[in-house]
Amino acid sequence: MAQASGRIRIAVVDDHEIVRQGLRATIEAEADMQFVGDAATGDEAVQLCRERRPHVLLLDVRLQETDGPSVCARVLEVAPDTHVIMLTSYRETTMIVRSLAAGAKGYVLKDIELIELKRVIRSVFRGHSVLDPKIANEVISAALAPRAGNGQRATVASTLADIDVAIVRHLARGLTNKEIARVVHRSPHTVKDRLERIGVALDAHSRTEIVAEALRAGLI
Repeated sequence: MAQASGRIRIAVVDDHEIVRQGLRATIEAEADMQFVGDAATGDEAVQLCRERRPHVLLLDVRLQETDGPSVCARVLEVAPDTHVIMLTSYRETTMIVRSLAAGAKGYVLKDIELIELKRVIRSVFRGHSVLDPKIANEVISAALAPRAGNGQRATVASTLADIDVAIVRHLARGLTNKEIARVVHRSPHTVKDRLERIGVALDAHSRTEIVAEALRAGLI
């Protein structure tokens, strides 16, 4: 029914009730938008999206029991047509990269003007990706910044085994070692060991750096 009327179905995930209620009021004031539910935790978010299939999900980057990128990846598993917008006060480049790698289509800060937020929702609903102008330049700079030996790491990346490439791609979606192990049919210990070896090969010292190097090498 919502699709027939052309309204954008929107859900909100944030562990602060005042934020959820404020966004609900903003959404319900728009003729072309429909509020379809809210959640405070990652598990609730997945269940909400599985049942209500929102067109757009406004998701906080940090929840009490988990983080936004992990929730984003789980949501897209059960509701692949949902467009996720990270709405947060955090502007760390690593968190932004993780969010985008997990499948988020937008990343905006909570100090955004309401009229601009509604514009972002409509834009993402139409299929565009949106970065808050206040963080776009630093993210692009970080992504494009050359690193010593980058060509050599790209060559190393191209020689990774298929299982290693699969692990990295699942890592980019925000999955934990245990979740990756279930998908690739290996033990969590094997996944941990392979990630350590991949990190050494790519000269990456964290899970985020592994994802960043994989992005540079065109693996994901």
